[in-house]
Amino acid sequence: MPFQHKTPGILAAEIEMHRRVHAGAFLIVEGKDDLRFWRRWRHSDCELIEGEGKDKVVNGVRRLDSRGVRGVLGVVDSDYDTFKGEDLPSTNLVATDAHDLECVLCRSQALEAVLAEHGDPSKIQRFEDDTGVAVRQSLLDRALAFGRVRLAATLWDETQVMPELRVPRFLDEMTWIVDGTALMDAVVARSGRDRETWENRVISFAGADPWFVARGHDMVEILRIGLRKVLGDIGTTVGRDDIARDLRLAVSREYLEATGLWAGVRTWQDINHPYAILPTSPPHGPYP
Repeated sequence: MPFQHKTPGILAAEIEMHRRVHAGAFLIVEGKDDLRFWRRWRHSDCELIEGEGKDKVVNGVRRLDSRGVRGVLGVVDSDYDTFKGEDLPSTNLVATDAHDLECVLCRSQALEAVLAEHGDPSKIQRFEDDTGVAVRQSLLDRALAFGRVRLAATLWDETQVMPELRVPRFLDEMTWIVDGTALMDAVVARSGRDRETWENRVISFAGADPWFVARGHDMVEILRIGLRKVLGDIGTTVGRDDIARDLRLAVSREYLEATGLWAGVRTWQDINHPYAILPTSPPHGPYP
């Protein structure tokens, strides 16, 4: 659902107003999940601002740059910018070193923590023995089935196919297998391109970095469905937001410090001293 509240101008004005009473850094993030994550992983003198969308964060930061406002950093998802040849337009912007924050988390040890909390060890072991593939790689492979189609649609500006790409529609709960044929049928039916063209384009992305192709929202939903039958026995009351929350809570500082995202923020801090974004002590308590 598109955001309606803030514009880049409103976002910039909000920070300029807060600057009158706050001398520390500002960190602007895309949405509520990012806000919840950074609430734990920020310096005590850093004020968090929800930008309500990537474009608003990017253009809000550009406005603040033009006005000479210092100490403001925007953190955004990489999305498909690499494939579109788009660079961040400001040194006061840092992007995730995967498609989005949820991909960063699924690549971490937090995935094992979520599997330990919600999964059934015997089912997980059976699945890995039967397939010969670890759960993380299997999760990524399933997300790629959707991610490669999303990437092709993005590069072709075939936005009309996006509503078709709903994970539960094409992922069998009992087998945890993606029905790739049905997925392609649905996409072709909504687009102006033939099946062979779509399949060739999807295949062409086989060598691309999978963590930039797969979308984190899809990965978390795929994980949730896998934990229903194949990897565990969670009930319907455990939703995608619950899994995403547990991933955020389980990620370790040691892992985060090794990411390109953390390195990018740290480099910004070094250049923009004394403004601090990253914590100097253990993370804050649980989410409110």
